[in-house]
Amino acid sequence: MSSALFSFKTMYKWDNVNVESLALFDEWRKKGKLGFLDLPFNTELCEKTILLADKISAEVDTLFVAGIGGSSLGLRSILSALDENIRGKVIVVDSPDSKVIKRAVAGVDSKKAAICVITKSGGTAETLSIFMELRNNLGTDVPVIAITDPKKGELRKLGVQHNWSMLPVPENVGGRFSVLSPVGLFPAAFAGIDTKGLLAGAGEVVNDFDEHGKNSLAGRITAAFLSKFTSHPVHVFMPYSDFLYDTALWFAQLWAESLGKAEDISGKQVNIGQTPLACRGPADQHSLVQLFMAGPSDKTITILTEGSPNSSAPKPGDFSGISTMGYLEGRNPNELRMAEADATSTSLSQRGLPVSRIHIPEISSEYLGQIFMSLEIATTLAGLTLGVNPLDQPGVEIGKILTYKAMGRAGY
Repeated sequence: MSSALFSFKTMYKWDNVNVESLALFDEWRKKGKLGFLDLPFNTELCEKTILLADKISAEVDTLFVAGIGGSSLGLRSILSALDENIRGKVIVVDSPDSKVIKRAVAGVDSKKAAICVITKSGGTAETLSIFMELRNNLGTDVPVIAITDPKKGELRKLGVQHNWSMLPVPENVGGRFSVLSPVGLFPAAFAGIDTKGLLAGAGEVVNDFDEHGKNSLAGRITAAFLSKFTSHPVHVFMPYSDFLYDTALWFAQLWAESLGKAEDISGKQVNIGQTPLACRGPADQHSLVQLFMAGPSDKTITILTEGSPNSSAPKPGDFSGISTMGYLEGRNPNELRMAEADATSTSLSQRGLPVSRIHIPEISSEYLGQIFMSLEIATTLAGLTLGVNPLDQPGVEIGKILTYKAMGRAGY
C-alpha cells in the first residue's frame, strides 16, 4: 500500500476553495447525494463483487462487457493502466457497431465466455443493443451478469426473470462516478486486478479531504482547476504514459458532463463549461502542442506522469559519434519521456499558460484509486462552487428521446 498521496503541483497561483462551497458539499453529502464517497468503505458490496467475479472466472475465461459512457470509460482506465489480466480476459464493447461486435467475438469459444451488461437505468439504448448483438453471436445460453439499479429498471426485471447473476449500482451513485462500484470492480476483479487496492487508495483521498478540507489533495486540485475555469475554456489533460491515456478520456467525460450546464441550481441560464481535451504525451508533442504554443492562449494544461526515469547501464553500440543517436546510448526511453514532460511543462508555462503537474510514483491500484477519487471530489466541489448541479446531465436527454423516437420505442 502506498504510504502517501500522489504529488500535485502547479506552475501558477490560485486561491483556496471558499468555506461556503465546502459547507454546501458537506450538506449534499449529509443528504446522501454523494454516494461515490462511500464506495471505498462499502466492504459488503466489495466482497459480494469479488465473490461473484471469482465464481464466474472459475467457469469462463473471457468476459464481454456491454456498456457505454460511465459504464465503460472507468473500466477501460483500470484495464489499460493496470494491465494485469492474469486470470481472465475482459473485452469491453462500447460501440453499437455490428462490425466491431463481430470482430470482438471472433475466435472466442462461446462455451468459455460470459457477458456483463452494465446500465444503471436499465434502459440505455446503446448498451442494450450491444448486449443483444453479443447474445446473438455467442448464443442465448451464455452466462449473463447484469449490473444495474438495485431496485428498478427493465434490465433488473429481465435479470430476475432469467435468473441472471446481478450486482447493484448504489442508488446515489451516478454513472460517471461509478468506477469504484461493481461497474468497474467486477470486470477488474474477473481480470485478476487488485480491486481492494483501488478502494484503499480512494479511501485515503476521502480521509485526507475530511481531515484537511481546502488544504487536502482534492481541495487543492479543485482550487487550482477552478482558478482558470473561465479564463481558459479548454482543459488539456495529458498523461505521459499510454497506460494512463484512458484515464484522460475518463476525466474528459467526468469534467464535461458534470460542469457543462445551461442553467445553475436556481434555474438561471448560465451556459458555462470548460472543454476537456485528452492528449497523449509525447505523441501529441508532434501535433497538438504546436497549437498550444502558438495558437490562442485559452488552454490550461494538466500533465500526468508516473515512475522515475531510472537510467540503464551504458551499453556498447555503433552509435557513438553520431550526433542524432549517440546521446541516447545507454539511456532508456523512460528518461526521454520524463525529460519531454518536464520540457513541455516548462515551455507551455513560459508561454504563459497555466500548467499543473500530477505525478504518481508508480502505476498501481492504490494510486489509480487516488486519482479517481481526487478528481471526482474536485469535479463535484467545482460544480457546487460554480453554482451548478454536478450530478445531472440534462443536455444529453434530448438526444436520447429523439433516438427512441427514431427507433420506434413505445411512448416516444
